[in-house]
Amino acid sequence: MTLSAWYEGHTDAPVIVATPAELDALLDDVAALDGPQLVQLLQDGDMAKPDLSVGFDGDRGVLRYAGKAEEFYSKGGTFPLPEYGEVMYYFATGEFEYPDDAEIPAADARKAAHEYLASGGERPTCVEWTREGPTP
Repeated sequence: MTLSAWYEGHTDAPVIVATPAELDALLDDVAALDGPQLVQLLQDGDMAKPDLSVGFDGDRGVLRYAGKAEEFYSKGGTFPLPEYGEVMYYFATGEFEYPDDAEIPAADARKAAHEYLASGGERPTCVEWTREGPTP
């Protein structure tokens, strides 16, 4: 399986990832972007299959797994809310709000991305999940 990765600077054409080393390089690029940024990972570029969004903001991260009428968010509660009061990550020019307790250690988000690649696109089991999305 390969992953098609879409993120800031790569919205016209995806970055293709097939190995753990390539995934690490990709996640390093996303983590180096300014502010809370997301990368969307698609299995073999297929939008009909479940996808994983991974976000980084310094030592924090978030996850969203979605597909086939199901949507899960990482559940952490390790970090206090940001000073602006909501957990917001960015994909290109779009803002995406996450549940208040969605932020987890960035290392855990990275580990989940590797599990997603290794499992062929299954929802990672190395983190806790909730089905409750952001509060409107």
